[in-house]
Amino acid sequence: MDKNINNMPLEFVKKLHSKNDLEKSLEGEVCVFSKDDTLWYQNSVMPIFDSDGKHLGEVLVRYDITQKKKFEELSITDPLTKLYNRRFFNDTLNREIKKAQREKSKLSFLILDIDYFKKYNDSYGHDAGDKALQSVANAIKNSLHRGSDYAFRLGGEEFGVIFSTKTQETSLQLANFIRQNVSNLKIEHSNSLVENYITVSIGLLFVDFNEENVDAHGFYTMADDALYQAKENGRNQVVLYENETLEFF
Repeated sequence: MDKNINNMPLEFVKKLHSKNDLEKSLEGEVCVFSKDDTLWYQNSVMPIFDSDGKHLGEVLVRYDITQKKKFEELSITDPLTKLYNRRFFNDTLNREIKKAQREKSKLSFLILDIDYFKKYNDSYGHDAGDKALQSVANAIKNSLHRGSDYAFRLGGEEFGVIFSTKTQETSLQLANFIRQNVSNLKIEHSNSLVENYITVSIGLLFVDFNEENVDAHGFYTMADDALYQAKENGRNQVVLYENETLEFF
């Protein structure tokens, strides 16, 4: 068998070593990292049989799909902040909700909005505004450390994060961690009515699908309602939406 099979995903390798699966062709994608670039390959493993049907081995065919992957990444990435874009948000939220419904697990979603960002652009200019958006995006991204955490630019100065935690309290902790990390950037904002630097307001929704069921529209609407209340309550804070009531933190 080709030594490159060692680079294949674990589940793919397990299938190759399964007697039943060796009777049919298998396909899988492989990502190879180097200091200069990231390469993607499409692998096809096809079994070889003799005239009596005896299994003799496998043939591995590999195609370079790096450019295809790069184009796919561009289609789901916001060009300014390098976070995922609104299109990918819609797909991801629907997928993660279906997964949580199926597994009866917990899912959180937060909407984050930069406080008085229009005043910031008016004071410092749009170039500075773009840099501020990039800095806030990096602060959000650097606050997330799991493969199941997804950060998005939803539009303008609005960002979103889809993530899973075991409890409502840990969801609040992460939301406040993000809020504090943005504040810690200390980006000057002299016309803010909250602080003299950039701050953010966050609306948070936590759903336990073992007890409740919320669709994608409900996820966005309820988190957005919580964001509205965060702004009404003075900004630079996290507001949690829960069971028709709003709690302030």
